[in-house]
Amino acid sequence: MAGEPQLDPAVAADLARLANDLAHNPKTRKEFGKLVKAAAPESPHAKAFYDVELEGRFEAFEEKQAAKELKAQQDAVVARMNQQRQNLLTGGADGNGPKYDEDTVKKIEKFMEENGITNYAHGAVLYANENPPLTPPGDDPAPNMHGDRWEIPEFEKFNKDPDGAARSTAFQVIKEFRQKRRA
Repeated sequence: MAGEPQLDPAVAADLARLANDLAHNPKTRKEFGKLVKAAAPESPHAKAFYDVELEGRFEAFEEKQAAKELKAQQDAVVARMNQQRQNLLTGGADGNGPKYDEDTVKKIEKFMEENGITNYAHGAVLYANENPPLTPPGDDPAPNMHGDRWEIPEFEKFNKDPDGAARSTAFQVIKEFRQKRRA
C-alpha cells in the first residue's frame, strides 16, 4: 500500500457510502458490478455481483430468442407471400381462379408496393379495378335501332288506379325483400 494515497477518514466514508449507493441502485448496479469485477475479479466483492452476471446472461438469451422468433415470423410471411404470388400465376390451389402472366404479376407487385398492400389477392383485385382490360371495339353491343320501344309493365293496372297500384306494388316489393332476407 505504499503507492496508494492516504484518504481522510471523512472522504473514505463518503466514498464508501457512494459505492454502497451505486451497488444497490438498480440503475447503476450492473455497471458498478462490471467495474468491481474488472478491478478485482477474485475478490469477495466481485463475487457479490454474481446476480448481475446471471442477469446479463438471461438478457442475452432473451435477445437470441426474440431474434429467432422474429426470423421465424419473417420466414412465415415470405412463404405466405410466395404462395400467394404462385397462386396468381397458376390460378389458385385448384387452378380455377384468374391466372396472370409474369409481367402482369410484376405490375401488380409494383402497385402493391406503391399502395402498401401485402396480400396478393387483394392487390390483384385492386390492380384490375384500376387497370381494366381493354376490350376490342367489335365486342360492344349494337345500339338500339329506331322502332325499339320500351313498355311500362302492368300499364293497365296503373292506368285504372294509380294510387292502389303503387301501394300494392310497393307491398309486393317489400314482401320479396323480406323473403330474401329470411332465406
